[in-house]
Amino acid sequence: DGLWTLREVLDWLVGGPGLKHGRRDPENLRLGDHVDSWEVIGIEPEKRLTLAFGMRAPGAGILEFEIAAETGGQTRITVTAYWHPAGVLGLSYWYALAPAHGFLFRGMTAEICRRAEALENRAGDDPALVQRR
Repeated sequence: DGLWTLREVLDWLVGGPGLKHGRRDPENLRLGDHVDSWEVIGIEPEKRLTLAFGMRAPGAGILEFEIAAETGGQTRITVTAYWHPAGVLGLSYWYALAPAHGFLFRGMTAEICRRAEALENRAGDDPALVQRR
């Protein structure tokens, strides 16, 4: 969180949106909403969420989350990052941050899974939670 805040401040200092983000509704996403510094550009409920990177960078980035049912009642989440570099600086940016991105994406995916499992475990105790899944 601290590193992301630093990245947002640096973005703001170079004229980007920086710390300006938020959603119209804390529970329901819509096209055009912002999640941190990402803009929602695609939604397929319970299947896919596509976000566009909203900070200044030497290129354009897309982050996509896909959810798919697996055999045995399991669910798979796949997180894919797409980067379209703007020249050599964009390529340098991507490769310099690739190790950090790998670490962050693995941690983010693990945390999403942990929270989903906790919600699933609580759903049996509270019927209202079943409706929100």
